[in-house]
Amino acid sequence: MLEVRYALHDEATGRAGFLRLAGGIWTGDVCGFEFADTVWGLAGTATCDWREPRPRLWVDDDAPGEGAQALLDRISALLLPFHRGAFRHLSQRDVHAGDPATRDAAELDRLLDQALACGAPGRVLEVGCTAGALLQRLAARGVDAVGFEVGVDALARADAAVRSRLRTGPVAALPYGPEHGFDTLLALDLFEHVPEHLLGAMVGEFARLGVRRVVARIAACEFHQPGHVTLRPLSWWDRQLAPWFHRAPLAQAATRAAAADGDPARYVRVYELASVPARS
Repeated sequence: MLEVRYALHDEATGRAGFLRLAGGIWTGDVCGFEFADTVWGLAGTATCDWREPRPRLWVDDDAPGEGAQALLDRISALLLPFHRGAFRHLSQRDVHAGDPATRDAAELDRLLDQALACGAPGRVLEVGCTAGALLQRLAARGVDAVGFEVGVDALARADAAVRSRLRTGPVAALPYGPEHGFDTLLALDLFEHVPEHLLGAMVGEFARLGVRRVVARIAACEFHQPGHVTLRPLSWWDRQLAPWFHRAPLAQAATRAAAADGDPARYVRVYELASVPARS
């Protein structure tokens, strides 16, 4: 269950308070939330069906006042990442420009533990590697890994130790080929940052490289995080990676690692090249 609070202020009355949005549970193709505020006393529910252009809101008050209507408009805008076409005007670079996300050392180690628990990685390509912090940790564990990032400033921000193993460019045209021999592609907190209309080209690139396994950590409902423009149920992501990749069962160690992360808003999944038999 996700809960987010936003500060509110009514200029007309001077009242201050907050808006609470809670939920994030997918039921098929619909993700549900409840909301309430302490300024106008508004309460209700919101449902987000990804196939529709905007959320549907229900309120307890049949005739909310002017300020309350503005609040409902704000809720609708906050939940747009769940809806088809909402960010079609954005390029991948647009999303990156508004996404200053950083991870602390403990989070990086948890991510790496989850990824390596999914099986022997072989040669690794990390797509969405930002400044290469995870690449340094992979190297420290003896893993042969290189990275890719959309942001052109990634090279400038990268540590000198990994700069030579990091490339930038568009996600729909990765600067690598099958000759690079990648076994595993890491996509940790990547998919939700890619505008929906670019996903097909991105997955096609994964297939072109011939990677045998894609290890992904995917945010399911974190609409409040900068750059999260595509939030969908797991079944939807399965369809995006087909027919090139199929979802494989998590190994027991990976299941334990994912559970240890303690975050129900995200999940770790492994996708294998369609010609590779799924693990039993």
